Amino acid sequence: MFIGRHQELAAMEKRYAGTRFEFLVIYGRRRVGKTRLIREFIRDKNAVYFMATEQSEKEQLINLTAALREQLPDPRTQFLPQFASFEDLFSYLAEAASRQRLVFVIDEYPYLARAVPGISSILQKYIDNAWGTTGLYLILCGSSMSFMERQVLSYQSPLYGRRTAQIKLHPLPFYESMRFFPEWKDEEKLLAYGVCGGIPQYLLYLSQYATLEEAVQEEFLSVSGHLQEEPSNLMLQELREPAVYNSILTAIAHGATRLNEIAQAVGKESGQVNFYLSNLKDLEIIEKKKPVEETATRRTIYQIKDNLYRFWYRFIPECTSLIAMGLGKRAWKEKIAPDFPEYFRHIFEDICLQYVQYLVATEKIPELYTQYGSWWGTDPQKHRGEEIDLVCTSDTDVLCGECKWRKEPVGYPVLATLKERGALIQKGRQMHYILFSKSGFTAGLQEQLDTDEAALISLKNILETGKV
Repeated sequence: MFIGRHQELAAMEKRYAGTRFEFLVIYGRRRVGKTRLIREFIRDKNAVYFMATEQSEKEQLINLTAALREQLPDPRTQFLPQFASFEDLFSYLAEAASRQRLVFVIDEYPYLARAVPGISSILQKYIDNAWGTTGLYLILCGSSMSFMERQVLSYQSPLYGRRTAQIKLHPLPFYESMRFFPEWKDEEKLLAYGVCGGIPQYLLYLSQYATLEEAVQEEFLSVSGHLQEEPSNLMLQELREPAVYNSILTAIAHGATRLNEIAQAVGKESGQVNFYLSNLKDLEIIEKKKPVEETATRRTIYQIKDNLYRFWYRFIPECTSLIAMGLGKRAWKEKIAPDFPEYFRHIFEDICLQYVQYLVATEKIPELYTQYGSWWGTDPQKHRGEEIDLVCTSDTDVLCGECKWRKEPVGYPVLATLKERGALIQKGRQMHYILFSKSGFTAGLQEQLDTDEAALISLKNILETGKV
């Protein structure tokens, strides 16, 4: 079953419906679903799909010839072991695409580019001189985001200015991630998002099991689990000095969010740590955050953006010995389950923000907010720090929200406090309030609540997001 990616598919189909040459660049982190999206797109189309691997130039040409021979039957190539060169193969594609709409996909393009250093220049030549007048629909796809941005999309690339569209694929939102678990209890579907985020491959791994507990035990807390070493393996592929990056992510996962705190935790100078943080940010493993509408850098914090990394670095290193001894069940019960509600509390804030963005995108609320996030700062009258879980702003309106993942229902004092804090960022704009609660709301709150004063969003409301 193919889940989500409606906007991306629609954009790809719209361009395919034309007759002119198209050059689409698709990129994003590993396991995010790029190949699955491409395969869904070409499923009913005349296409040649080639996935490059870490092989020599000769082997790449042999394999690309085989892919073309098998997927684009032609008596002239039926017994051809390989084209004499990439130029000959691309000339053949130009001829084929002059007679029909033809999709040509090079997946994991960075591998091909490393094996054939001049391939981008060769592609440039054919785009400019041969393919531009044909019905070819070229797709270059890659998981190395730094390579794709610098060697394909940037000004220095021979391919610069040739693409007609690009798609940077992001993880699925929580409401589409939950669809991977049709048989699970509703709340556990949400918790699964907290464990591995919106990465389709990881969601598929977890969906093989009957419960979240079983899925975590088998995939994280077993020596044979797919996800037992996944983050560390990806770090080895993408980064040098993985030990330093591991220390940084462990520090952030355990609450060190400011630069000096992280530097102190890993035993390095702040200037050195900045370099590592920048690389993690480029890979979208961490994010650099400021309060909404804040410009001062002194309030900058760092958080792990990817939920799999957030979960893994928060819990798995402490369970390593138990995993090695085959005690995954005890690791879950004693090391993870007791602290999981506190861990998920921060994930819940992100889910609530996605919920508001969904309401704006589907025009279920009239305000068009342009900035989304959270806020923290000082109350000048009380001389103390304050925080607001959810803040959305525009030139005319502000939405402030509180997100409570706890067993007790939310009462009126929570709203009263939220309104006090909201006044700190009002700046003459219309204020709106929203409360999210896992366990519902007290009768007292609902009795005192004016309908226009605040929106009350229950867990049931969140779980129904995106349902058709």
